[in-house]
Amino acid sequence: MESQLLEQLVQNQKLLTQMVTKDAVGTPSFTPLHGLGGIFSGAGVEREVITAYVTPEGLGAKLRRVPSVYEDPRFSSLTGYTATTGTRPTSSCADATKGYVKSCELTALFGLNRQDSQEIEMDKVMLRVNRGDHTDLRLMGEVLGNTGFSPSGLNQSQIVQIVTMSEMVGMAVQLEREMATDLWMGNIVVNSFPGLDYQIATGQLDARTGNACPALDSDVKEFAYSSVDGTDKDIVEYLSMLAWYLKHNATRMRLMPVQWAVVMRPELWFELSAVWPCSYLTHRCANSAGTAVSVINDNTNVRMRDDMRTGMYIDINGLRYPVIIDDGIYEANSVNDSTHLVSGEYASSIYIVPITIRGGFPVCYMEYLDYRQASLDTALLRGKESYWHTDNGMYSWSITDKKGWCYQLHLKTEQRVVLRTPQLAGKLQKVKYSPLQHLRSPFADSAYFLDGGVSTAPTGTRYAAWMPQGGR
Repeated sequence: MESQLLEQLVQNQKLLTQMVTKDAVGTPSFTPLHGLGGIFSGAGVEREVITAYVTPEGLGAKLRRVPSVYEDPRFSSLTGYTATTGTRPTSSCADATKGYVKSCELTALFGLNRQDSQEIEMDKVMLRVNRGDHTDLRLMGEVLGNTGFSPSGLNQSQIVQIVTMSEMVGMAVQLEREMATDLWMGNIVVNSFPGLDYQIATGQLDARTGNACPALDSDVKEFAYSSVDGTDKDIVEYLSMLAWYLKHNATRMRLMPVQWAVVMRPELWFELSAVWPCSYLTHRCANSAGTAVSVINDNTNVRMRDDMRTGMYIDINGLRYPVIIDDGIYEANSVNDSTHLVSGEYASSIYIVPITIRGGFPVCYMEYLDYRQASLDTALLRGKESYWHTDNGMYSWSITDKKGWCYQLHLKTEQRVVLRTPQLAGKLQKVKYSPLQHLRSPFADSAYFLDGGVSTAPTGTRYAAWMPQGGR
């Protein structure tokens, strides 16, 4: 499958040669891998190319993908029954009290994500500097992360050898980074779906009438920039109450068993897992004067902390919740929130997200616009179309034939995150933490993103009798 995209690209490029070319003049802008100026054409470089790019990770990798063609879907919930009206009868034939059942509809919005490759010049991608320019390089590591937001079939090992594959993987990298943050923050503007941070919220409304649906409100708690290991607010008390409230909802709504996941940023998880064992094991173990009456003198805390980190779980109220770390969750710092934070302090949210309910029914998942469903129309083009789909219609690829021997690739997907049961979801907002060191970020707009080197290497100097004096 790893070569299917390139094979499809070749087929579409042949078809495009039969079509009228666009007026745009080709302007190659791709990063050369080999040949003069190639970033991997240095003389004597070893075969292994080791990646230093930090990939993203997050909840998206755990969510089910569902195809759809519905622009305005509706998800109905029975929210309750009204109070009765009338008088309780004293005889069998008199009118009795009566009430109404109520419902609420939620909806979801597709968000468009588009990426383009640099313009590629076909007759330059095969060039080599000389016999010392080796093309048997081998990539060590990967550049696509564990997010669920990148097309399959891309051969990452070829990005140090084949320009077109390098550009295609580069498009997938950019798409993955954008969608990893959209999953949480998203947006409510055109072409960007509302992320989970908008959906795990209070103030739920009926999609048809705009009426309030408080029965579907999430449980949103404020930690108010208190430290995760501080004494102002107790992290165990807040998370325990949050989890208990949601479990109470699920139990009384007869939706158990529910598969929840606790989701947070990796920096926050490291700090929380350090303080949780001691705080959890001694929660409320103090007298009226505030003096702890429980003392732990063995390695219980350390073992519990290490087990939590290696097993990626947290015990709350006697139940074990899987923990998912997600780089796309918004993080406040001293730059974007100097009112509450100083240098070295950060604040973010901890989410409890329902994945499935009773019977394994999915209630938090991704839907995508299924491009396969356009086949009845595209079949009329009789093989002249310049686009194709992958991943069961989740991603659409296209190629633009520029004038001459240049071409450019395009990638798009339209997805949305669906939360059917916001009343079973919750978040603890503005939890402050102060790690000894912040982790590197996969996002280029972050202060903790690191790269370096060049996108175009020097071409070097050469001399010949027929060249201008001084060589070039």
